[in-house]
Amino acid sequence: MVPHGKVEEALHQAAQSESQVFAVTGIPDERKGEQLAVLHTLDEARVPEILAQLSSNGLPNLFIPPRGNFVKVDALPLLGTGKMDLRALKRIAMERLSARA
Repeated sequence: MVPHGKVEEALHQAAQSESQVFAVTGIPDERKGEQLAVLHTLDEARVPEILAQLSSNGLPNLFIPPRGNFVKVDALPLLGTGKMDLRALKRIAMERLSARA
């Protein structure tokens, strides 16, 4: 199992971002059981450079989400408390990625 927090932290470091611009969740995968999906608020053109940075920083391949699993959103889903809404995060990722397939 891949620690989502560690992947989010590596993504933020690669993007050199102070604010929360990434949220990582797991979505079902028939072959692997689960695969990583990333919701983000950055310009899509930056994603390939961030993925390259993750690889060069020594992050294990298992911890690097596939390019096709990055989903651009206007805003990350938050609860009224200001914490990440994990259910909405997973729902959005599954809806958007299944629509692409």
